[in-house]
Amino acid sequence: MSFGGMLSLLFCALTFGCGPDPSPPGPFEIAEDAAWRAVNRSHRGTDGIFVQAELRTFAYEIASAYATAEREGLGQEQLEYRLKQLIYSYVDGVYPIEDGTDINNLYFQYLVYVNPSFDPGNPLQKQVFNNWRAQYVRQLADLIYDRKYPVLRSTYDERWGRTLYSRLVFIIYLNNEESDLAPRVADIGKHTFLVDDEGNRYEPSGLVGPYLYESDRPEQEVLDGETVYRLFFPNRRADGKTPIVGAKTEFVQLEIEGLGEVPVRRMRWDFPLVYPEMPARRLPSEAELAERKRLAKAAEETK
Repeated sequence: MSFGGMLSLLFCALTFGCGPDPSPPGPFEIAEDAAWRAVNRSHRGTDGIFVQAELRTFAYEIASAYATAEREGLGQEQLEYRLKQLIYSYVDGVYPIEDGTDINNLYFQYLVYVNPSFDPGNPLQKQVFNNWRAQYVRQLADLIYDRKYPVLRSTYDERWGRTLYSRLVFIIYLNNEESDLAPRVADIGKHTFLVDDEGNRYEPSGLVGPYLYESDRPEQEVLDGETVYRLFFPNRRADGKTPIVGAKTEFVQLEIEGLGEVPVRRMRWDFPLVYPEMPARRLPSEAELAERKRLAKAAEETK
């Protein structure tokens, strides 16, 4: 299934409760739902078109990873592996050079700031780079569990928190099932903007027009039912230094122009976002889960 298709199912399940009757949610699923509500905003116009936008913060990614691991019966080791893979997906991502941000991915950061003569074809140098890269990911993952702070919070370091690797990431869901309109959405990313609390306006940054990757586009040319798209905004104002969203930022707005009969649809996030407290800092280990299964099986066999 494509990125857009999977996200459509996710929004459907979280927003409308569609699909088969679910089993009662576990404690981490309940926490994820509260975190999801903290990062989501919606707009339904008089034309019947529904828009829901999710600010994909690092805290929500963490809450989602916990809930998914809980549903799948995974232990702490698998959870940490998945969180590290999430981090790798951003630090290894391909980003526009024209971003105006201080970094693109860890490879370029290493090449510019650590070893300008780095030769990736040299096995020894490549191993040194891989070790450096793994240490970055490991240190960030360790910050999640810093006992001085709650697991879900606004800031983990200067690049992760409200942002994912210095980028504000939005996933936007569109639905016209209660509307007679079928607006064109193929270029909707060009008509979606981020506005800060001083009124400054920002366009999304992408390699494929306004979209970072081809898979971030809406799957439809014209809205027919539902579709999803994703946008990235580097967290830098025009001066290239000041963050759009920082510790003192009061709010940001996402604006979508010309969709249906509403000239501008606005969705606003007031800061700080309020996250739920997690039911525990860690999941049971794989060994603990295996022992529970063994005991449950033994108890079943004695019946």
